[in-house]
Amino acid sequence: MVGYLAERHPDIVQRLERADMTIGTHSWSHPYQTPFKDLTPHRIQTEVTDPATLLEQRFGIHPYLFRPPGGTYSPEVIHIAQEAGMRLVQWSVDPHDYLVSATAAGIARTVLRAVRPGSIVLLHDGGGDASATIRALPRIIRGIRQRGLELVAIPR
Repeated sequence: MVGYLAERHPDIVQRLERADMTIGTHSWSHPYQTPFKDLTPHRIQTEVTDPATLLEQRFGIHPYLFRPPGGTYSPEVIHIAQEAGMRLVQWSVDPHDYLVSATAAGIARTVLRAVRPGSIVLLHDGGGDASATIRALPRIIRGIRQRGLELVAIPR
């Protein structure tokens, strides 16, 4: 979860928690003009810890996963996340569903061509029109299950 969005939309956080979803953090503000790893140490610290603090204090959620915006990280980013009790997580399948040109069929096709046991699939629910991603999900889920794979949360 992006921190400022969790703060702005507590109903979504609560719905995800009621659905027993694993909730990790994805920075406070999702900075994108500067690679995450190149932010100042203080900014990295606040971007990592502030959303975790919000989730813990307001919702009683203790996130254990941090995904850096844009996937950029450094030893310092890893250290700060670890100090906050989180582990950095990346992905192995990226269908670029955030692109305006993305279609449900294209997203599903890209995921299903690339998914393997242990894959982590990156999908976006914010930052624009997520309707193609939402429409692709049933096909992705069916395809993964037809391959005999199981959808699981990333373990602690």
